[in-house]
Amino acid sequence: MQLTMPTPGSLARKALAHARTIVAAVAVNGLALAAAGAQDMPEMTLKFGHPYNETHPLAQGAQKFADMVKEKSGGKITVEVFPNSTIGSSRELVESIQIGVIDFALVPTTNVASFYPPLDIFYLPFLFRDSEHAYAVSDGPVGQDLYDGLQSATGIHTIAMYESGFRTITTAKTKVEMPDDMKGIKFRVVNNPLNVATFKALGANPTPMALSEVFTGLQQGTVDGQDNPVGNVKAFGFDKVQDFITLSHHQWAGIMFLASDKIMTSVPDDVKALFKEAAIETQDWERAEMNAVEGQYLTEMEAGGMTVTRLSPEQAAAFQAAMEPVWDEYREKIGADLIQAAVDTK
Repeated sequence: MQLTMPTPGSLARKALAHARTIVAAVAVNGLALAAAGAQDMPEMTLKFGHPYNETHPLAQGAQKFADMVKEKSGGKITVEVFPNSTIGSSRELVESIQIGVIDFALVPTTNVASFYPPLDIFYLPFLFRDSEHAYAVSDGPVGQDLYDGLQSATGIHTIAMYESGFRTITTAKTKVEMPDDMKGIKFRVVNNPLNVATFKALGANPTPMALSEVFTGLQQGTVDGQDNPVGNVKAFGFDKVQDFITLSHHQWAGIMFLASDKIMTSVPDDVKALFKEAAIETQDWERAEMNAVEGQYLTEMEAGGMTVTRLSPEQAAAFQAAMEPVWDEYREKIGADLIQAAVDTK
């Protein structure tokens, strides 16, 4: 009997066919497992609150999270998103998360620091060299220790860290190029002692005010200026009632993705994993989107008549020097070791 040896081409075709069969089987099994997993998930409707306008990347990230959870749960878990502070200011959102009235929230670190003071480190002026340094701190061991401490002290879980970028200074009448330019300005700040101390050190007259009230305050002249990242300045229309913006980059605005202890301890592990996975995936999207649109927003502001001031290295150094009393005051309050760990993070 004569044996027919297979040719290299026929072997390749058989191997390819076999591989396709395996891939198809894995795909079918994967879909079946995913369907089974979604089938096992509980039906629930959850509340997600934040203070941001629907056009803001932060708001879009929150909606993407809701969409992702709905899709991956097979439509069983609905997350209702409430933007624009419609179910509470930033502080009220933290309180609601703590008592389990709402399930998720996006809140700036400075507002959460009122409930857990070590988080003030995120707003220590000029702590972060750049965005990558901020991400390394927030996503690394320093950040995780802080989130564990927050959970231990308050029961609040942190499942991601969005951002709104580095904060800028806007004013109605004064072009701010040096610290002395801030003297006497009625200036809206976040309601946190560290933020008040930061602008007192510059000689301003700081006035705490909720984000939802800032536009009206600027429009009516209750305050003459405020500080916020570029995205917030554009999304909340502050550029319509302010003539000057200074890219001071004095603080990085990390936005904490909070979850209530009530929801995180009551759902099965696969649902908890789904929440965390969706939060991190949308965190990465939101950061990239926020950085992508910031330049566009500045271009639009300049075209609209706003004067944009970019500090020289010497001007930036003058602002940093003016912050030394704030560092001296908060080194002990925050913890010198914690601050040094953040500074040393690569």
